[in-house]
Amino acid sequence: MNDNSRAARVFRTVVGNRASGVYLAVCFALLAWVAVDAALVQHQDASFAGVWPLFLTAPTSLLGLLLLPETGTGGYFAVVVVSALVNSTVLGLFVRSAGRRPARPPRTAH
Repeated sequence: MNDNSRAARVFRTVVGNRASGVYLAVCFALLAWVAVDAALVQHQDASFAGVWPLFLTAPTSLLGLLLLPETGTGGYFAVVVVSALVNSTVLGLFVRSAGRRPARPPRTAH
């Protein structure tokens, strides 16, 4: 097996189905919202916007924050992006395994 087919197989696992693609799109849309909120909106106190991507990518993001407690802004985005990719991969594997179930034999009337 060459590296191109292996990379294509990994890519299909991460975003090769509708569930994983929609999940990643929502995650990255929330990250864009957080970036715009942090850059353009002045808050007198903390904004709740940064919590939503963590909720969406939990439990992987919470584990990432436990392992890297002092990450800063760049670390926050890295934890959320890596967590979204890990969760998308797991979701893709679930979808792939659900599609491989053997067919049930037809029922016969008794």
